[in-house]
Order: sequence, then C-alpha cells, then structure tokens
Amino acid sequence: MLSVGIDTHERIHYAEIQDEKENKLWHGKIRNIKEDFESLIDKIKKIENSNNDKVEFIFMNPTGNYHIPLKYFLENNNFTVYMVDARKTLNLRKMINLNTIKSDSEDAHILAATPWHDPKYREYTGHNRSSLSSISRERSIVVKSITAIKNYIHSDLAAVFPEFTDLYSINSAAGMAILYEYATPYSILNAGIDNIIKSIKKASKGHYRIEDINRLMETAENSIGIPDKDDAYKFKIRMNISRLRDEMNNLKNIEKEIISRSSNNGDVNNLTNLRGLGIINSAIIVSEIGNIEQFESALKLQSYAGKCPDIEGSGGKTHSKGITHVRNKFLSNAVYESAISLVMNKNKEFYDIFNREIGKKKSNVQAYIAVSKRLLFHIYSIMKNHKPYKEKMVGNYKRYA
Repeated sequence: MLSVGIDTHERIHYAEIQDEKENKLWHGKIRNIKEDFESLIDKIKKIENSNNDKVEFIFMNPTGNYHIPLKYFLENNNFTVYMVDARKTLNLRKMINLNTIKSDSEDAHILAATPWHDPKYREYTGHNRSSLSSISRERSIVVKSITAIKNYIHSDLAAVFPEFTDLYSINSAAGMAILYEYATPYSILNAGIDNIIKSIKKASKGHYRIEDINRLMETAENSIGIPDKDDAYKFKIRMNISRLRDEMNNLKNIEKEIISRSSNNGDVNNLTNLRGLGIINSAIIVSEIGNIEQFESALKLQSYAGKCPDIEGSGGKTHSKGITHVRNKFLSNAVYESAISLVMNKNKEFYDIFNREIGKKKSNVQAYIAVSKRLLFHIYSIMKNHKPYKEKMVGNYKRYA
C-alpha cells in the first residue's frame, strides 16, 4: 500500500508519497490551480506503476477552506481523502520528528505516515456539514466583531465618561445616538438638553423619559472623566459606534437569512420544541451536525462537540485531563449557549441536572457542561428518529450526562 500526505495552504500545498516502510517516494509543492492538481494525479499514477502498488490513503489537514477544492478534485478522481486534525497528530509529530522544528514538508511527511502509525484514521474521511453552516459561521464572526467593538467603546468611555454605562447600554438606540453625536460630558453639556432630547427621540422613535435625560445631564456635570481636549476620544467613540451599527445590522440580516432557510427544516423545528432553545441556536446545531447518520451513537456526537473527557494514558493506566479541546467549536459553543438558555428558562429536566451538579459542589461551567451532554443526547435522538423532544427523568441515562 502507498500513502499520500498533503499539508494544505492558501496558494501552495506540500505533498509527499510514501510506502508502508515510510520510504519517501516523492515529495513536492502543488500550486492551488487545476494544472497542478492534474499533475499530482499523473505523479501518483506513475509511482503506482513503477512500484506495482496502489495509493490506498490520501491524508489531508483541513485548513480553513483552502483544502476544499483539492479534496473535491481528488474525490472526483476516485480517491478517498481522509481528514486529520492537526491537533490530533501532535503525539505522532513528536514521535516522528523527535521534536525537531516544524515545517510544511515535515507536516506532509507526518500526514503520509499517519496510516502506518495510527490505523484509526483510515476510518475517518471527514465530517460533512450542512451548507447553512457557512452562514451560521459568518454569524459567529460578526458576533465576535460586535463584542470587540463594544469593548473598544467601553475602554474609551472608562477614560472620558465612565458613568455613562450606568445610564445607557452602548448598543441601545438611545445610547448609540448619544455616543455618536456627543460621547463626552463636555459635548453633552455644551449641546444642551433640547438637542439631547432631539437625538434620542429620533433614534428611539419618540420613546424616552425626561427623568433619564435629566439624570444624564446631572451625571455629565459631575463626571470624573478626563477632559478630551482635542476630541480624540470623541472621534474614536463615534467611529466605533458607526462600526457597531453596521455590524448589528449585518447580524440582523444574517439571522433573518438563517431563520428563512431553516423554516421548513424538520430537525430545527423539533429542536425548538425544547422550551428555552431558540431557532438560531437550533439551526446552528443542525447545520454543524449535518447528516446525523455520520454518527454511530450519541457518545460519538458528544465527542465531536467536545463534551467528552480528554483521556491520557501511560503504563496501562488512564486518567481524564478534563474536557477535550479537539472539537467542532461552533457546535460546542452553540450547545453550551443553549444549555445556559435551557437552565435560565427553567426547562425542568435540564434545570434539575444543573442543580444536581451544583449540589455536588461543581462549578457553574461544569454544571452547564453536564447539561450540554444531556442536550446532545436528546439532539441525537431527535435527529435520528425525526421526533420532537421527550423529557427524561434526571436519574436515567447517567452515561450521557
């Protein structure tokens, strides 16, 4: 048998072909163009003929979306491509490289050597997600951007108007209107109460309380913020408020698209039957899982979502190092957020599990992970059987939660 390892990048991939004894039969670079893809196929065929053997395995690491065109091309040419998470090959790298310096060519060698050192990877050709996941992942990027922008604004306000966030949320209509136009205590006082009212009325469609505005003016008068003599902080805050508005609008449009594309999805509709589990997180979960038949059991799904222990062993003994970090982080985050929502909405089964774990002196995070594991068990059942949620008693199915 022969094996191919391909370390993927944006413009150039590094490939190696080797035999079962890890003899390097060929290695080289492949540009991310069709001509080089075809040259790789020709090279494989020539080596197969000269060695009177067949390439049984092509191992590739998923790097962003850079690997997708080459993987698609190889599969269309009747090759089976196996995906290997770089984090999972860490021990193999140490064993082969003996901790030498990491390089792209060495990565290709390690990937090609994977079937000889760890046969289990011969069984995994990668996980296929729903096409909706590309949109839901864009949502994750926008949410992170919103968080970062809000942190920038908070940081600047801490210098010039630290009391502002006690009065208004920076992402509320009134809060953004005030910060975009004025931002600093001096600007607010200089504008006068009539202009402040005018800005807030326009932003909040006429809804405001005069006592809140009076409180704003009084707080601005007595603020401990530093003087913004050259309006540098005011400029930064205004720019970030503009960015925040744009990203919040992007988030609104993305979520509208997710809801539209999920409206006729039976799995999403079944998941939303759980009180406290909304359509957005349900859609993200279903899109990241893809076809449930890819998972042999609920435990396999839990492992994919990173809600299983990371096991380390030596001398015939094993112990847990905590929850594994090798996971689908988008699925993991959506499930964890859903677990919090289920508990906050006091969905009985999940609320009882949370309190059971807290009663065992577990932290909130550990308790929510236990809820997440039970939720994944139900998700597996719901998607496998195409039936809505059915409550289980807390004492049952201990192996899953």
